[in-house]
Amino acid sequence: MKIFVGNVDGADTTPEELAALFAPYGTVMSCAVMKQFAFVHMRESAGAVRAIEALHGHELRPGRALVVEMSRPRPLNTWKIFVGNVSAACTSQELRSLFERRGRVIECDVVKVQPGSDVLFMPYFCWIHDCSCPVGNFEDRK
Repeated sequence: MKIFVGNVDGADTTPEELAALFAPYGTVMSCAVMKQFAFVHMRESAGAVRAIEALHGHELRPGRALVVEMSRPRPLNTWKIFVGNVSAACTSQELRSLFERRGRVIECDVVKVQPGSDVLFMPYFCWIHDCSCPVGNFEDRK
């Protein structure tokens, strides 16, 4: 079973550390850590369910509650588009409305910048579904 683990500090979290965190719930087959998320593969589905129930909201690092859920495949015919350099005053709903002019938006989330980061703007990303032109010019850019 593939488990998604969000809100991970990829610079400070190792696959071995995540494997040790998940091991009490079942056999961990592998772990892959990216910048802000990870995937944990567990052998048994019952162990994966126990791990999700126990570790969702767990703080691996102070102030960073993990998001632990069953991994879901990306829907077919979708694009994952990163939109950067967006004003911190722009809401995810405003960004969603802007992209819904081009197609159905499945998900639109704010990726939070870490305190003390050199990044001046909050990056956003969204998934666009059934869009004939996922990237284009928008008259009212934020």
